[in-house]
Amino acid sequence: MATPSDSAFTQSVSALVTKINDATQAKESLFEQAEIYFQSSQSQARTITQLTQDVEEKRRTIDSALNEIQKNQFREFHNKAQKALNDERSKQSRLRYARLASLNQICTEIIQLCEGTSWQETQQKSARVLATLLLTCPTEGKTVAQTHQRCKPFYKAVLSLRLLDQMLRNEQVENPYVVSRFNEASRFSKPAKAPQNLNLFQKDVAIPLISASMLQDIGMQHPEIQRLLKGSDGSQDPYRVLEKEVRVPLLIMNHEQTIDYANNGLGEGQYSEENDDSAQFKERKERFDKSETNRARLLLSMLNGAIKPKEAVGSALKAAQIYTSIVLSTKPNFNFADLPKATKVVLHSAQKGALTLTSAQSLQQVVGNFPMGFGVVFCHEKISDKAEKNYAYALVNMLNPPKANDPHCRIINSLSPEYPAGKQTVIPQQQNLYFEDAFNQFSALAEKHLDTLAQNIAEKLAQPRGKDTLPNHWSAYAYFHFKKQQNFWLQHKK
Repeated sequence: MATPSDSAFTQSVSALVTKINDATQAKESLFEQAEIYFQSSQSQARTITQLTQDVEEKRRTIDSALNEIQKNQFREFHNKAQKALNDERSKQSRLRYARLASLNQICTEIIQLCEGTSWQETQQKSARVLATLLLTCPTEGKTVAQTHQRCKPFYKAVLSLRLLDQMLRNEQVENPYVVSRFNEASRFSKPAKAPQNLNLFQKDVAIPLISASMLQDIGMQHPEIQRLLKGSDGSQDPYRVLEKEVRVPLLIMNHEQTIDYANNGLGEGQYSEENDDSAQFKERKERFDKSETNRARLLLSMLNGAIKPKEAVGSALKAAQIYTSIVLSTKPNFNFADLPKATKVVLHSAQKGALTLTSAQSLQQVVGNFPMGFGVVFCHEKISDKAEKNYAYALVNMLNPPKANDPHCRIINSLSPEYPAGKQTVIPQQQNLYFEDAFNQFSALAEKHLDTLAQNIAEKLAQPRGKDTLPNHWSAYAYFHFKKQQNFWLQHKK
C-alpha cells in the first residue's frame, strides 16, 4: 500500500485501510479485534457462568449457616465471589467499550476524509477516496486477492454512504428514523461550536451505516469459518471458489457471528461523564443512552436488512456489497477489464429480486458504469482525414456522470490542443475505445501507426507499454505509483 513517497492523501487512505483490516503488531485493527473476540468469547462466557454459579452457591451457604459467626464467614466468601464476578464483568465491558470506541473512531475518520461542507465537495472527496483505493491495488500478481480483501470494507463504506444520500435525495427511503435525520440543506453542515465533531445525520445514520458496511463480513474472523476457508492445517487458499454445499452454510454462519459481534462484541456505548447527581446530568445521560440504543438498533436492522433487502437502507448496503465484490474482486479469475460491468451486475441482481431496483438505479446514477480510477482510452469523435489519428489516456475521477457510459475524466496525456493533458472532460461513449463501435473504427488504422502511438504514449507516461497494439482501457496502477501523479482531482473551491 502507501509508502513515505506517497502523497499525504494516499497515506491517509492507506492508514485507514490498516486500521480496518490489516495485520498489525499490536493486533489492533478492526478485523483483528474481532478475531480476538471470537477466539475468547466462549471462554469468557464460561468464566461468567462459573463465577455466577459460585456466587449463587456462596449465597445458599449463608442460609445454611449454623450460627452468626459461620454466617458472617460465609457472607465474606459470598462477597469475594461477587467481587470476582463484578471484576470479570467490568473487564469484559472495558474490552467491549474499547472495541466500540475504536470502530466509532474509524467511522469518524472515514466521514472526515470523504465528506466536506457541501454536496459538491463531498462528491469530490468521496471520488478521490474510491479512486485511491482502486489505484493502490495491483491488477495482477499473487497479492491481488489479499489487497482487494483489505480494501473492500473501506470502499464499501464510502460507496454505501454516497448511495444512501442519493436515495434520500430521490425520496426513495422509507425508514422514518433515517428520514427524520436527513435534511438536504444541512446534510453536510458541521456544528458551529465544534467543527471537529459530526452533525446529527453523521452521528445517527452515517456511523451505523459505515459500521454495517465494514462489519458485514466480520463474522468470517470466527475460528471455525477460518478453518473452513484455510483448512485445518492452513494450507488451502482462502480465496478459492467454494462449492455451494460449503459456501451457503459459511455465509449463514458469517451472518450469525456478525450479529453476535454487533450485539455482544460491540453493543452500546457507556456514558463517560462523572455523575454529579444533578437533573442536567440525568437528562444528558438519558439522551446519550437513547441515542446509543437507536444506533445499535439501526446497525442491527441494516445488517439483517442486507440479507434479503426489501427496503432502501438494507438494499443500499446490498448494492454496494455486490458492486464492491466485482471492482475489488478476490476471485482467481479477476480481470481488470470487467470492472465496467459491475453496475450492470447490480442491476441484473435487482431484476432477479436480490435487491430493490431503485437502489441499483441510484447506484448507477452515483458511479455510472466506469469505477473511480478506471483508465479510459479515447480518441476524436470521428476518425477522418482531417482529424489527427491519435488516442489518449484518461482517468475516471468524478462521481455522478451525465450518462452511465459517459464518465467524468482527467486527461493524462495530450490527444490534441482540444484535449490537453490535465483537462477535465466528459468522455462520450462514441469516443471511448472500451466500446466496440469506437474501437473497431480506430483499429482499422494501419498496425504500424497504432504500434507507434502505443510506444509514444508509454514513453510520455514513463511506463512500459501494454501488450496490445491498441488498448481499449488501461490500468493506472503503475502510473499512480509516483507521488507527483497521485493528484488528478479538481480542487474544490468553497
